[in-house]
Parts: sequence; C-alpha cells; structure tokens
Amino acid sequence: MTILSVDFIPRRKAEALTVEEATAVISINEPESGMAPLAAFPEILRLAFHDVDSQDYADWVLFDDAQGQEVIGFVERLHASPIAHHLKVHCRAGISRSAAVALYVAEATGCEFLRRPFAGLANKLMLEILSRASGLPLKRPRALPKRERFQVEVSRNFETGLAEVRVVNGVTGEEIVQEAPMLEVPQLVTAGLQRVWGIANPPSAHHVTNWDHLEG
Repeated sequence: MTILSVDFIPRRKAEALTVEEATAVISINEPESGMAPLAAFPEILRLAFHDVDSQDYADWVLFDDAQGQEVIGFVERLHASPIAHHLKVHCRAGISRSAAVALYVAEATGCEFLRRPFAGLANKLMLEILSRASGLPLKRPRALPKRERFQVEVSRNFETGLAEVRVVNGVTGEEIVQEAPMLEVPQLVTAGLQRVWGIANPPSAHHVTNWDHLEG
C-alpha cells in the first residue's frame, strides 16, 4: 500500500489522537519540553529541535541533515509498507515545523494533503534541508489565503530571546501585536491569526478560493 494522507497539527491535538485516527505519527518537540505522550501508534518518529529557520544561531538546537535523513527514511519506509497509512505530523503549535515535514511528505508520495494551502508558514530551513537531501522542489505555498488579506511579521531578538509578532487583517485593518519569548512565537501567530480572522480552526477541506466563506 502506501501513505494515503498527511496532515500537520499542534501537540495538544496529537496527544488526543487515537490509533483509529492515524497509523503513523512524526512527533516534533523542543529539546527542553520532553516528548509528547502519544498513543501506541504502530509507527512513530520522534525528533527534538527548535523552531528556528537560520543556521546562524549556535545556541539553538536546529534541524540538521541527520534529522532530515531520519524523516526521509521514515517516510520512504512507510510509503513502501504493505499497510495503508494516514500520517499525522505535530509540533508545538502545528504551524511551522510540522507544516514543513507535511509539505515534504506530500511532494515525495503524492498523498492527499487537504490543508496544503494552510502551510504558508512552514519552516524555511527545514524545507531547504529536506529539498537538498531528497532532490525535490519544496516551497511554501502562497500565504494564507490571499496575501493582500493579511500580514504576519515576526521580529526576533536573539540577544534577549524575545520576539514580537504583528498580525494585521488587510480587510478590516484590525491589528494584533504581542511580545513573548521566541519559543512562544508559534502560539502568538496562531492566536493572532485566529483573532483577526475570527475563526478558531480553519476547516481542513477548504481551499484558498473558499476562504471568504469560512465560518467560525
């Protein structure tokens, strides 16, 4: 059989998954946070690194070539398995690191990836490493869903460890600005997007062309 579908989700949702909802999981955590307590899935790959998209900062644990090969090997083995797999990828917020892996999985296997339009904030460093290792052209999809409808700016200060997240709704003009430790950037982006768009969880089946008709 093969990998039939892939999706990226936050850690809290992964911890609530049952073996009926997924047959395989790639679990991404911060080194200091500990591994997520997950159900006894038949296949699990666990990784630990920070959500940083530059190799210039030695104080952070970065996604590297070795972990890229772990991801590629795991996905290739699943895809060659006689079992049909539904793969879930999680990171802390389900926005950046997990989205990058899901983009690779979809490109490598051709599996169903309904939420691809929502992967516009995928980690750039991970995409570069996975693209180089696999030979596949991995790029972020166009930002969610129309660039003129929203703006996300993240300013990181690597000396203080703080980051400022600014999210603007281009239609209403509503603006959210928050500051917090860099490790909390994914949560700030999530909260800002939810605030300015007025929705908690974008329906997985919606495509970019349907964005204006989303309901909370």
